[in-house]
Amino acid sequence: MKKTELTAAVDACVEATRQALQTLWDSINQGQRKQLLKRPDIAQLLSRYGVETE
Repeated sequence: MKKTELTAAVDACVEATRQALQTLWDSINQGQRKQLLKRPDIAQLLSRYGVETE
């Protein structure tokens, strides 16, 4: 596998993960969102993948 192919595969995987996390985030209620954002590991994960939490 060439570097460009690997980069494209990684980018596709990251985007798929970001979309899945965004869908999950959008489907939970405000109380659940607040509880999840209190956990630093989850907040960091959402930030790493660019999930809009506002």
